[in-house]
Amino acid sequence: MTVRIGFIGSGFARRVQLPGLALVPEARATAIASGRRSNAEAVAREFGLPHVFDDGVALATSPEVDLVIVSSTPDSHARYAIAALEAGKHVLCEKPMALDAYEASQMLAASGRHPDRFAWVDHELRYEPNRRRARELISSGAIGAVRHIELSLKPYLRGDGRPQAADAPWNWWFDGARGGGILGAVGSHLIDLCRYWTGSDVVYVAGLVETFVTERTDEAGVKRPVTADDFTSSVLRMASGAVATITLSAVAHHGPGHLGQVTGTEGTLVLTGETKLELAKPGGGRPLEDVSAPDDLWEKTKPNNMWARSFVRLLRDMVRVIGGGAAEGEPASFRDGWQVQRVLDAIRGGRGVRLD
Repeated sequence: MTVRIGFIGSGFARRVQLPGLALVPEARATAIASGRRSNAEAVAREFGLPHVFDDGVALATSPEVDLVIVSSTPDSHARYAIAALEAGKHVLCEKPMALDAYEASQMLAASGRHPDRFAWVDHELRYEPNRRRARELISSGAIGAVRHIELSLKPYLRGDGRPQAADAPWNWWFDGARGGGILGAVGSHLIDLCRYWTGSDVVYVAGLVETFVTERTDEAGVKRPVTADDFTSSVLRMASGAVATITLSAVAHHGPGHLGQVTGTEGTLVLTGETKLELAKPGGGRPLEDVSAPDDLWEKTKPNNMWARSFVRLLRDMVRVIGGGAAEGEPASFRDGWQVQRVLDAIRGGRGVRLD
C-alpha cells in the first residue's frame, strides 16, 4: 500500500518535510496547497507533485490524498484538520495544534467522530533517539522517581535550520493572531516532552511570555508591530508530582542551545544539544556516563538536525500504522495536543492556573 500525502503549507513542508519523504517507504507526495498559488506551483515543480491547490480545504477533500499534513500557520490548523477528518482523511498536524484550547477541543471532537482515521500532532521529539532513550530510562527506574525537569533553549535555531537573527524581518512568526512566537514553536514540544517522560498530565501552571523586540520591518520595508512572544518562562507541576521549569529565548545572543536535565531520586539525566545524553548516579565526584543513542539518520536528512531526522521517523511510523501495522513509537494524539494547548493558554495568561 502506498499512502498518498498532501501538504498544506509551502514553507516548513518545502524545507524539511518533502525532502524527508524520500526516506519514508510506501509514501508518495501527491498534492500541495498554499494561500499563494505561486508558492504551491513552485513546490510542485521542485518535487514533481501532480496536484496544486490554492486552498487547504480543497486539498483536504481531494480524492488524490489519503493523509493530510497540515503545515500552514497555526491560525488555520483547526479549519484544515477538521475538513480533512470530515472528508475521511488521516491527519498529521503541525504544532502548536491550534490558536487556543477551544480550537484544539474542536479538532479533538472531530477526531472522535472519525475513530477509524489517525489524527496525530507532529511532536517529533518523541522520536528523537536520545529523548526516546530518556523515556525508556525513566520508565525502567534508572533514575528513580522523577523530582524535577529543567529544559531551556537559547539561542533559538529554527526547526528548518535557519538561525533566528536579531534583525529578522517581520513575518507571521511575529504575529500573535496567527499563532507566532517561541512558546508555541518550541514550548509546545517541551511541554509534550514533560508529559511523555513522566506519563502524566500538567496539573498546575505558572508562567509568562514577553516581547522584547516590539517592532520589526517586513520584506517590503514597512515597520510592523510584533505581537508574539520572543521569551517565555514557566513552572509546571505534573500529576506525578514532578516539577518542570522551561525557559526559552529567541533574543538571547549566546547560550548552550538545547539543554535538559531530569533529576530523579536515584540519578540524573543530562541532555546537551541534539546528540548527547548522559546519566549520573548520586555521589560526590561520580562522573557522567555517556548513554547517547545512535542516530541511523545522521547526515541523511536536509537539514541535518534532530527535527528533520525525527520527523522522518514519525512519518514512517504513521505510514506503517495507516497500512495496518503497529506503532513502534508513542505518537502524540489530538488529545495530547489539546492537553498541551491548555498549558500554552495558561502560560500566556500570566498567572498561576490549576488545571483539573
